[in-house]
Amino acid sequence: MAHLLRMPGVSADAEEVIFLEWSVSPGTTIADGDSIALVETEKANLDIISDQAAVLWRSLIDPGAVVKIGEPIAILIGLDEKISDEAALLKSLGLTGAVSAAPATSTPPSAPLVTEVKSTFATNNGNGERIFSSPIARKLAKENNIAVENIVGTGPNQRIVRADVERSILSSPSNSEVKATQNGSAVTKTNTYTDIPHSGMRRAVARALSASKQQAPHFYLNTTCRVDALLALRKSINEDGSVKVSINDFIFKAVVKALVDVPEMNVIWMDDCVRRFDSVDVAVAIGSTRGLVTPVIRSAENLSLTQISNQIQDFAKRANEGNLKQTEIEGGSFCVSNLGMYGVESFSAILNPPQVGILAVGAAINEPVVVAGAVEIANTIKMTLSVDHRPVDGVMAAQWLQRFKTLIENPALILA
Repeated sequence: MAHLLRMPGVSADAEEVIFLEWSVSPGTTIADGDSIALVETEKANLDIISDQAAVLWRSLIDPGAVVKIGEPIAILIGLDEKISDEAALLKSLGLTGAVSAAPATSTPPSAPLVTEVKSTFATNNGNGERIFSSPIARKLAKENNIAVENIVGTGPNQRIVRADVERSILSSPSNSEVKATQNGSAVTKTNTYTDIPHSGMRRAVARALSASKQQAPHFYLNTTCRVDALLALRKSINEDGSVKVSINDFIFKAVVKALVDVPEMNVIWMDDCVRRFDSVDVAVAIGSTRGLVTPVIRSAENLSLTQISNQIQDFAKRANEGNLKQTEIEGGSFCVSNLGMYGVESFSAILNPPQVGILAVGAAINEPVVVAGAVEIANTIKMTLSVDHRPVDGVMAAQWLQRFKTLIENPALILA
């Protein structure tokens, strides 16, 4: 039976998404479990998965549109269903007019009509010709007082897309105020200040970390690790192997092994219990071009140093492309955050809920140390452990940090 396919809830805190593309075209038979479309949330790109067998009869959303959860995005019909009266069908579904028969590849129809969801907008350019523009393009043009009929479209069938509006904005700034775009929103610059709108990801990070500080009682432990042996082992591995590993890869592997050795730290706080995990799932903080993300390496205790290195590099690449999956940035009991590559010697990190701990890693520096009463110059790294005091007390966290320090200062144990 024909019915509306509505945008499903894709994450706990997402109220709207950016519709990126259709995976299927109208007329396509879809099975339970098939990917129908790709959308962008505050943190990742997600596939919309069908939970039924049906035929995609019409698409109602164009790529680039901002879609609220629950809005209709397509019309589905039964596998053997035949539609003889389109007007009656649309009326029964509560649509106010005819629906565009445009394929899901977003090519605009020759005569678009209005529905509950306006996927493509058409206007005239003064010569009787129709001009098509995507919803996000119209939004940007309106915010920057630009007439869409003056913009040359480069999308399918000369449809005006966001990039076309952005080029128009940047090519014609006013003398007193310059507007550009960032993350799909207008950036306003005057002689005295620049307003950069919050991205969806920045809002999500702000909400999560504010909640963390309010709900999780943090405490902090500090230690300094001597890393001369680690640096020597890393140099030997990189000289002999095809895969180059970083100091951070060693640190991540040591965190995982310490969680195996001190399982009381491999936990999270629940409302009615402390949950201890059998596998070790650890997140790594990545400062991508799109914002801070913390993808999780799962069952990391079963991975080699080079496998961990490859996984982190893959995460970093896909984070910059916006291609991380929602499932990859959820969960985990611990996180590693390294700012050493920026010359930061030490810092304290905020817990990333629901994780119980986060290790803040500073830069490797030369400094004097006392060994057997004599002063030596050594390579050291300062580590700061932030812990949720609800499931873990100070003694247990200290035992974990002691084990971690032993592993870092005796790196052969990390690879054992």
